[in-house]
Amino acid sequence: MRGAVNPRRVVLTAATASVAVLAGMLPGTPSAASGPEGAVEISYSCAFGTGGKDGGDGDGTATVTEDATVTVQQAYPAGAVAGERFRPGALTVEVALGKDAAGAVLPAGTTSATATASLTARVTQGSSAADAVWAGLRAAAAPAGDGLDLTFTGDATDVTATAPGTVRFDAARLDLAVDALAAPTAPSAGSAPDATGSTPDATGSGAAADATAASPADTGSPVPPAAGTVAAAVTAACTPKDGQDTLLGEVGVATRPGSGHSGTGPAALDPASGTAAAPATPGRSAAVTRKGTLEVAAPPHSGVSDCPPPPTGEPDQAILDAFPRPEGAMHNVLPPEYRQPECTFLTGLSNVGKLKGAATVNGLDDHPAITAVTQVGTWFSYDPDDGSTFLELDSVVELAIPPARSTFLTFGFMPTTAVMTLTQLAPLTLIIAGGSGDQYITYTYVHGRLDLRLSDIKVNGRTLDVGPNCHTVRPLELNLVGTDYTYMGHDGTTRPSDYNEIIGGPLHQDQLTIPPFTGCSAHGDDVDALLTASISGPDNSLNFIQGPLCIPSADNMNCTPEIQYPTPPHR
Repeated sequence: MRGAVNPRRVVLTAATASVAVLAGMLPGTPSAASGPEGAVEISYSCAFGTGGKDGGDGDGTATVTEDATVTVQQAYPAGAVAGERFRPGALTVEVALGKDAAGAVLPAGTTSATATASLTARVTQGSSAADAVWAGLRAAAAPAGDGLDLTFTGDATDVTATAPGTVRFDAARLDLAVDALAAPTAPSAGSAPDATGSTPDATGSGAAADATAASPADTGSPVPPAAGTVAAAVTAACTPKDGQDTLLGEVGVATRPGSGHSGTGPAALDPASGTAAAPATPGRSAAVTRKGTLEVAAPPHSGVSDCPPPPTGEPDQAILDAFPRPEGAMHNVLPPEYRQPECTFLTGLSNVGKLKGAATVNGLDDHPAITAVTQVGTWFSYDPDDGSTFLELDSVVELAIPPARSTFLTFGFMPTTAVMTLTQLAPLTLIIAGGSGDQYITYTYVHGRLDLRLSDIKVNGRTLDVGPNCHTVRPLELNLVGTDYTYMGHDGTTRPSDYNEIIGGPLHQDQLTIPPFTGCSAHGDDVDALLTASISGPDNSLNFIQGPLCIPSADNMNCTPEIQYPTPPHR
């Protein structure tokens, strides 16, 4: 049998994927790293609000103080220029609680936990100091039977030094929000999930949107951690212990050529808040905090807490017909009137072979488009001989990508910009499928066809009018894949390499062919061959990261206070 979704953790609905394939084509070269060698380990003291433990303070919330070992991995630019923004590298933050500490702050029956976090970095340059809040760090499910080890990933924010000198970053406050998960027992054999992904109750209707859909092969065994229900929400405010080095990294800022030591002039300040309007990265909040020579940008926020209407249309029947399933698998179709909206954000990199570089796709700094998804049906089978099960969730996906200006180097030396427009020719087909037994592997497939058009081209600053019908001779074929090995070799821990339909993760396409261009005429001159030679061909790839899936019908799971952006993949 082909592996795919572990039916016991199939909850709610399928996750989603984006069609933003080539929204940007600027090959980038990241700066070299600077800072402490390897990981930085820091001892923290954490005050946990446990919400139900004894010893509360009168309002029903207990405070328990425990030690945690925090390990931070992050690269820093080798240098920066006064008055120009720079950004420390992506964060990996591991928070480890010993067995006794985890037992003191997590409720009885906790089998695993997920969490979000916010790390504050104290930024200093000479006598100037400001706090950079790196919010939106997210940790996937981790087992809690022998302590708790949460690994968070996320992004830093932009910093500007308006004068030359060394900028130092030190670890400061760490805030945690932990969801303790308890594994429910599975229902008796013979209960198959319906088209909503829920197990039918005694009346024959699907149970309310929950995370307890189970395998009929089980008779009371606990489900894997990622399928657990939230038993308690635990928060913590953590501070580094005294007497230790908290240095994360340093960046040397040089004088802007020809400007002396002045850098750029300070932005106008709001006297009450100390914030200023800085030259903003497109799409990013313009608000910054300015303290002396330092300007620290606010982190990007989606500001979105609800989904658009569910996509209309049906999946590609040819794709569904070709998908392998066990003989006799039962098919349930969800009628359009019962389909529920879900949504998420995706971002990633397009690796363009001829350009020999990676480009950001659906960048989080430039008003990224949201991806809408809705489940349309399921397939289910159960083998009584070996107790194995198979479950497949079929969905449709929609993302209306706004036209985006892209920059690339034609033949590696000629700067060229163009507006690129990608349009779905039909809803994308999303299949999440898998088996139980010894496999516990989930496979996710996203298939679709995209029309790619170019307009408003400028070559070396001069306009090249290619007309209104410059496009590829045939659509791009999108075939993204995600895999989840959480329960096969990962000991129940969801790792950054695992794709999980609820919490997100990486989706990739190792081979993407960009077809030749046609209909591209500039003042009567046919430039199809030029564009085809510059861009078209095989050996391109896509690497996306999906953020958490917002599910309004499941008590706004992953929707409030806002739908989080994912952590972009590294180049």
